[in-house]
Amino acid sequence: MKEVVRLTGEDLLSFQVNREEAIEFIKHYAPQYKSKEHYEELGASCVMSATGTINTVIGSAQYLDGVFIMPDTIDVEKLVIWFMQNRDSDCDYSILTFYIAHFIKRKINEMYKAINKYILPSTTIILMGNARARKEFRKQVADRSKVGVK
Repeated sequence: MKEVVRLTGEDLLSFQVNREEAIEFIKHYAPQYKSKEHYEELGASCVMSATGTINTVIGSAQYLDGVFIMPDTIDVEKLVIWFMQNRDSDCDYSILTFYIAHFIKRKINEMYKAINKYILPSTTIILMGNARARKEFRKQVADRSKVGVK
């Protein structure tokens, strides 16, 4: 088993694209995810590792010092490529792409629902206590609230 490579702030920023482009990726890949069938093909280990990676990207981690990106700005393809190169798993590239897009879509929908209800979306950024990240997160939420996300 190879050594686990941790995400860096530079990695996270390399996954970031504008919202329109990220949402196009989601619209293309997420509907192709067949829940039970694809979950079984990926295996629980792959799914859990991918889920943890996504949560780190959108929620930061203590070692990332508050660096994060919003779920509606993630380039799914770049994230999957990074995952395939840096995680010791035998995940199928296409199915993993479908899963990650599906999971990010759920995160985006949760975030947009919270924004539309004038609730600050929950995320580990807030729990982490990083003032700079919290300030940036609130700014990002306010920007989305102004444009009226759905």
